[in-house]
Amino acid sequence: MESNKHQTALPNGAAKPSTSDDSKNDIQMVLAKMMEEKHTYTYKKLVVPPSMRSIYWKFFGFPATDDGDILTKVKIVCILCKTQIAYNRNTSNLRMHLQNKHSQELMDLESSSLSSSRQLLPQDNKERKVQKKLLKASLSPTKYIYTTNADGTVQIDGDIQFVTDPNISLSNMEDDITIGQPLRVMIKGGSSINGSSQNVAFLMSEENVTNQSVDVKTVSDAIAEFIVMDLQLPEIVEGRGFQRLVATLRSPCEIPSKNKLEEEIIPKIYDSFRESVTTSLTCVASEVALTIEEWQSNNKENFVTVSVYYQTNGEATLECKTLSTLHAPLDWEESHWNSTIDSLLLEWDLKTEKITAVVVSTTRTELLAALNNHGFTVVPCLLHTLQVCAQACFENPEVAHTLSKCRSIIGAIISHPTALATLTMQEQLSELEDNIIMLDYPVVWISTYTMLEQMIMRRSMITAILGSIEGIDQEMFEISDEQWNIMADIVNVLEPFKVTIMTLSEEKMPLISLLKPLLWQLVSSHLKIKESDSDTARTFKESLSEMLCDRYADYNVSLLLQIATTLDPRFKAMPYVTDEDKNVVSAPIKEMLTKLIQEESGDISIKTEDEGAVQNKKARISGMEFLLGSLCTTKTGMPAEEKADLEIVQYQSEPTASLDYCPLQWWLKVSAKCPNLAKLVSRYHCVPACCAPPSRIPPDVQIQYDTKRATLPPHLIDKLLFLHGNHTMQV
Repeated sequence: MESNKHQTALPNGAAKPSTSDDSKNDIQMVLAKMMEEKHTYTYKKLVVPPSMRSIYWKFFGFPATDDGDILTKVKIVCILCKTQIAYNRNTSNLRMHLQNKHSQELMDLESSSLSSSRQLLPQDNKERKVQKKLLKASLSPTKYIYTTNADGTVQIDGDIQFVTDPNISLSNMEDDITIGQPLRVMIKGGSSINGSSQNVAFLMSEENVTNQSVDVKTVSDAIAEFIVMDLQLPEIVEGRGFQRLVATLRSPCEIPSKNKLEEEIIPKIYDSFRESVTTSLTCVASEVALTIEEWQSNNKENFVTVSVYYQTNGEATLECKTLSTLHAPLDWEESHWNSTIDSLLLEWDLKTEKITAVVVSTTRTELLAALNNHGFTVVPCLLHTLQVCAQACFENPEVAHTLSKCRSIIGAIISHPTALATLTMQEQLSELEDNIIMLDYPVVWISTYTMLEQMIMRRSMITAILGSIEGIDQEMFEISDEQWNIMADIVNVLEPFKVTIMTLSEEKMPLISLLKPLLWQLVSSHLKIKESDSDTARTFKESLSEMLCDRYADYNVSLLLQIATTLDPRFKAMPYVTDEDKNVVSAPIKEMLTKLIQEESGDISIKTEDEGAVQNKKARISGMEFLLGSLCTTKTGMPAEEKADLEIVQYQSEPTASLDYCPLQWWLKVSAKCPNLAKLVSRYHCVPACCAPPSRIPPDVQIQYDTKRATLPPHLIDKLLFLHGNHTMQV
């Protein structure tokens, strides 16, 4: 029998001595159990450390124990509504949550902060500097600036955690995980191939490392999964840094070559996943929606990625499967696109009549014409629409010149160590907790917006720093008052677009039913011209309003959006629609619902006179029917139109859902009351508002994904994007 430190904690709590082979199996059992679990922290308090100086922390806190020890910094909790928000080391999402959910509290907070800041005495600055020194020396007189007593739980879904501490024995691995103790190295945002995010810990003592060898196939599969999930290039395995990393883990294993990954491992995984996707699609009985997203690689070649969305029967979820990524040269004509679409539909066995709409992130007229030729309702992607509109503003000659100057200034400061250090110090003194100023990534418009926003916030700092840098042409970097005003106008005009993106990112799945209310709110309120607007701001607002209206002006698109919105329980009251518009929508809804009811019933109530005569001859008339039949005529079934009217009235009588309630879950609950209308709704609630899934809507994720995708080699683009898009499904 070996010593106790080689015993492994089994899932049932028992421990047993094990040989090297048994020990390996025990490790796999423990890891398997951990991969099935999610970490749930039960907190008693919400606390905010003194280093979090933004005023918005007043309504948020980190989950902590009764003694005030912080359990996790992965998520923060709103003390007003208990909503959990990912902590991204800045306060943008804090303020956005308050703006969307607690606007009055935000207004009161900012107004009180403004008034108090005006009353600060000169000596307060000295006290604040002393406080900062205390913080740096860990001598803060208070442990937390805010402490709120609150009970609740926080579930951490997206952490992959690695431990390579030789002092941690395998026997207490489960205890370490269960009690929620922090592990030594943590990588956020991991997820597994079986559909759920995981917390995976690898604990390796020196003896375990030396006594065990790692299965070659396991390592190859893990590296392939790493490449798929993170969209890495296969040649990463040939890099000295990657090989050094594996060697540092002290795990003897064989790393597959780049050629083996490209020619054997990845194609094999692709074939397996493709078979699973095909099987999944054959089981879909309801309508589906397609998305077509155009993008460009680093070598300026154009591609389109096609995905399918559908709702699974009996479940309040919208499934998404990536289908194909095609090389799409700019010289492709309409006829070529026609044949390409035909081939795609045939390849995935998709019926045209079963496709409710196609959401597109492209302006290619030949592609759009081919989609219209197939009879599809083509809906512009909302994210792409915002990109097109914002880009039009940035391409204005005066704005473009201002942007060029901003990029030059940021580049000059970043490349000058002293200037950068000065800016960083002044940012800290001014308590600017948002992201540091950086160059934009023009493909994602909001990065340019953020760059302008950060420039405006640091106007006085930048002006002073540029004046202190020797050896540069000051006139080249000087920004005029007019240019500063242009920057301010752009930021103010495009702020509603930024709010729109933040709103979409908070949705579990942004549906097409959101488009009509969002567009109406943008055009009728946020882009409405005010007396205080400058001429530049007025011009931008008029142009943006016109562009938004034109993008969704097609009659079929407008009708689709209005029907989807009417059938969304959050917007069924439709305060922004005229009575005439309501009548235009109600007629096709009733017509489609009546037809659906007739199809479901098989038109049983509709019989010819001959069929009725034959049945009358065969049927035996009872005595009761003979005596009282003329008085009590039986009604075999309610006409389809009456059923449709009843279900529509029932839907309208149900309480309006709150804005943060998922419409798919709402309809699942009331489907027993309105069974046929619920089926009709699934035709429209399978259409997303944008091509990108919600996980890719946040700007930083957009940039990361776009840059990785653009570097993929052409011969692997289709396979890797297919696997990456579908890696959450079970195979």
